[in-house]
Amino acid sequence: MKNYIAISGSIFAIVAFSHLLRIIDGWSIVVNNQAIPMSISYLAFIATSVLAIWAFRTK
Repeated sequence: MKNYIAISGSIFAIVAFSHLLRIIDGWSIVVNNQAIPMSISYLAFIATSVLAIWAFRTK
């Protein structure tokens, strides 16, 4: 179970870092000719950061 928690925490940390990079660099994402608002990355960064911290604290 510890390996699963460590892997999950690492994946959440990588995703959080990628959202942080998008926020810092201002990357635009377009899906089906529709731009994804930056507010999605703010929310996703907070959510994935909390999940990563939670995983590493329970380990």
